[in-house]
Amino acid sequence: MKRSPLILALLLSLLLHLGLLSSGVLPSFAPLQDSKLQPIKMQLTPMELGSAPAAPKPKPVVAKPDKGTQIATLPSRVRSTALVPKKADASVANSQQQAAARPAEVSASAPQAEVETPAGNNQPRDGYLVANAHHKRFPTKVSLHYQVFYGALMAGLATINWEHAEGHYRLETKITPIFGPQLRYQSEGEISQAGLKPDSYTAWRNDTPRERAHFDWDNQRLNYGDDGNQSVALQAGAQDILSLIYQLALKGATHPPVQITTGKKVYQYPLAPSGEADFDTGSGKIHAMVFRAEGDGDRTEFWLARDFASQPIRIIRTDSKMTLDMRVTDITINDVAEWHLPKPTLRKHDK
Repeated sequence: MKRSPLILALLLSLLLHLGLLSSGVLPSFAPLQDSKLQPIKMQLTPMELGSAPAAPKPKPVVAKPDKGTQIATLPSRVRSTALVPKKADASVANSQQQAAARPAEVSASAPQAEVETPAGNNQPRDGYLVANAHHKRFPTKVSLHYQVFYGALMAGLATINWEHAEGHYRLETKITPIFGPQLRYQSEGEISQAGLKPDSYTAWRNDTPRERAHFDWDNQRLNYGDDGNQSVALQAGAQDILSLIYQLALKGATHPPVQITTGKKVYQYPLAPSGEADFDTGSGKIHAMVFRAEGDGDRTEFWLARDFASQPIRIIRTDSKMTLDMRVTDITINDVAEWHLPKPTLRKHDK
């Protein structure tokens, strides 16, 4: 009897999934659970949009470590603050004290500048994880890594990369499944304190462009579809499905329903928060404001973590065919590694 190729693919996916998790190559989450939301008690307030502080931050003076000192595999900005030399002369210690004091002086003389605390090893506080740096301004650069689940099985990996400069933003998402083509989505447009104003949205399947959207603000038309041959009236505040996430992160709480496109369809999405939830990483929880939106049989959830500059730590997309669940494993904000999901500790079996 011939077996269905789909059944074989699912079995191979299951075996590979179990093999990866048991090998220690990938970190593992607690079992997936339905997201039951808590009543709203916090506010996701708008963030300031600005560039780096006007006054440059002083570089810390750190003595060279002894040869026996072990250096963790972290970005250079993290390593420089994590090393504690065994011996340092009085002049070095005095320089370090002065360097540590200068950010406070900058903050007092120029309150508009953002002062961040250098990142180190992120440890839970009262069971919750927060960013090592206090982000007063909306990040200019973000890199997020995710595991993607199809039901209870890990189906692949994903990344979100965000960057903005000189009034322009670029946002890209890549999804690499264990089996099947790579999916890539990109949104570009203008950004100001008023929010995001997308110009274009494109989806790729491997290297082949698929659905797309063009925001013609001059003629007030939203063109979308595989060939961009469908068109509707463009409404004020319209977003694509990617820019919507960062519009919420930048602008915060309640807004009226807004026009959203996936490049394939156009919806009216309400942007009010639906509740709060704890994202359990297994090594600490990250608290999030959850936005749920439904339209035409589809449901989307964005989990935005206020303690990590309102970044999306979980994204759930449900339609009539499937549910995909993206769960963050690494958070890097403004080139600082804020948090990563620890790999499981391998046990040594007795011989």
